[in-house]
Amino acid sequence: DILPEFGDLSNFLAIISIGDSPAAIDKLIAAMSDIKKRYGKKSMELIASEYVEPEVVIMPTEAFYAETDQIPLLKAEGRISTESVMAYPPGIPILAPGERVTIEVIEHIEHARANGSLLTGTEDPKVEKLLVVR
Repeated sequence: DILPEFGDLSNFLAIISIGDSPAAIDKLIAAMSDIKKRYGKKSMELIASEYVEPEVVIMPTEAFYAETDQIPLLKAEGRISTESVMAYPPGIPILAPGERVTIEVIEHIEHARANGSLLTGTEDPKVEKLLVVR
């Protein structure tokens, strides 16, 4: 019965307020302790960063309206994306139109996929292919 406000691959946000009882707060603390015991990982097992520095090559609108090719994500390194890729949670774009697809971006997308994130934003619902500038 705990509903986090936000989460990503290794974090979540729980908000408490004056309306929460001490018992509810104790329940949250106990649940966090249990999660750590059951699923805790050493820091070296976690992704180094939840954020990949974007390399913006052209304006997003220019990329969005450009002629495109749809290619496998794993072969898109070096190309310019015309669509966004978001992992939910948290729903923050890993890649946006006009950005260069780097190996770090591809690895981050694949890491998110392997860890159960829902990938959205692309024409391909499986996010195995990506639209890039022709």
